[in-house]
Amino acid sequence: MNKKIIKTALCCFAVIAMIILGFTTYTYFSIKDYLDSKTVFAVVIVGVVVTLAMGIAIAGVSAFAMALYKDKENSEDKKMAQIIYGSEVAKELKDEMKMEIAKREDEGKKVPTLCVILVGNNPASVSYVTGKEKACKEIGLGSKMIHLEENTTQEELMRVVKECNEDSSIDGILVQLPLPKHLNEKEVLWAIDPNKDVDGLHPINVGKLHLGEEGFVPCTPQGIIELLKRMNVDLRGKRAVVIGRSNLVGNPVARLLMNENATVTICHSKTENIQAICKEADILVVAIGKAKFVTKDFVKEGAYVIDVGVNRNDEGKLVGDVDFDDVVDHVSAITPVPKGVGPMTITMLLKNTIQACKNAEV
Repeated sequence: MNKKIIKTALCCFAVIAMIILGFTTYTYFSIKDYLDSKTVFAVVIVGVVVTLAMGIAIAGVSAFAMALYKDKENSEDKKMAQIIYGSEVAKELKDEMKMEIAKREDEGKKVPTLCVILVGNNPASVSYVTGKEKACKEIGLGSKMIHLEENTTQEELMRVVKECNEDSSIDGILVQLPLPKHLNEKEVLWAIDPNKDVDGLHPINVGKLHLGEEGFVPCTPQGIIELLKRMNVDLRGKRAVVIGRSNLVGNPVARLLMNENATVTICHSKTENIQAICKEADILVVAIGKAKFVTKDFVKEGAYVIDVGVNRNDEGKLVGDVDFDDVVDHVSAITPVPKGVGPMTITMLLKNTIQACKNAEV
């Protein structure tokens, strides 16, 4: 397009220059015998100056046209980033699950039930449990909460888990973490029936995930994959980088991405040249727990960015591990904080509970 503008400008200049110079030449020969040499010279100079002025004008107009075209081209190439609200996707999924549960009721089938075990009164844990109970009610899922005292012993907690395992009315069991420091989390999690382990933390389910077999997957990683699929991202062959290697998010989401045939690199606090590695990612999942750790310099242009982090800044505002404002104009899609990955976690918990109920019916 730029070449066409230049060619057109040159042609216009050549035509106009020929006309002006021709007119000047004609005028010169017509009046040279009647005017003194100084006047004739002045006429010729005027013709030349007018020709140059027209050339400069045409060049300026051409440059302006090329600048306008370039701006238009850049604006077309630079697409607005798609902001992926997990809250909206979660609502769609909940509506689907609500219809599924209603259908089960109409068919006389059992309503799936989630049991949450809470030990102590940690404010954050109480808030999370309340949110889970609310989500269950929203879709018609059965819910049960067992609230134990802060000083509950390991033996008492293990007995409660055993009773839930044996209770056929309960389809999914979740022990709210963290537990009080005097309790052994690993022993408790490993005591949950793998078929009711809707949090996907039992070693049997972890092993199934890494073997690519059907089992329950931790809810946040499962929600991340669901978001990517709802964004119509074809993960096959894509370069994915996960920042964070926890057993709750980093490791399982890396395995899920590999199961979708992505090529995955896990980065962590000891990774050298982390910025350069992240810059190669088509899909970047950030779960490092450091506010605004990832800036535009970490991100490949046009990448998909999933921000798992939840941090509070000095003003008490929730922010992610990604500097959203710095990155948003540089990517194809990004999840915000809040309303990004968070709402997907509870939604996947509900989905796993429904699946546990269906598995028990087979």
